[in-house]
Amino acid sequence: MIEKEPQKSVYQKPLSVAQQSNQSIDPSTIQSQSMQNSKYELLSGYLDGELTQQEAQKVMLLLESDAEYKQLHDEMTVMRLEVQSLSLQDSELEHLDKLFQEPVAKTSRMFGFALIAVSSVVIVAFILYSVFINAAISLLIKISIGLLGIGSLFLLFSVLRQRMINHKKDKYNRVKI
Repeated sequence: MIEKEPQKSVYQKPLSVAQQSNQSIDPSTIQSQSMQNSKYELLSGYLDGELTQQEAQKVMLLLESDAEYKQLHDEMTVMRLEVQSLSLQDSELEHLDKLFQEPVAKTSRMFGFALIAVSSVVIVAFILYSVFINAAISLLIKISIGLLGIGSLFLLFSVLRQRMINHKKDKYNRVKI
């Protein structure tokens, strides 16, 4: 009986660190891998329209002369179209926009912002009060903490005021994500 030899797999296991240190590094292999990587980067840039005219011409010549490169181009093009088809449809975007603009959602969002602002003011005021009634803390530390607290409150009110002013005129208000 003739026994068949097992088929050799194209996939090779990665070498361990010990195996890698026993083998010498072949500079031609490294250079070959580097050239392959640059070809892939060029092709990706070509598909994204990010190449210069000279680089795009180089890719076109590679596509005409290299069958594997042409196959990779076709696979990447199909993959790109599939990814683009996964994006949200207009009806889904309209639905999300309606949910976001719903009166209950708007009211709860404004109520949430108000609660955060009020609680921040109360916490800062409590910390300032606690520091100023404590006799063990020096005057310099009290003044420093007081200025920090007052500055935080001014910053909070400034941001809230600016947000309220720009809310209706915000040019990014209708931007779809």
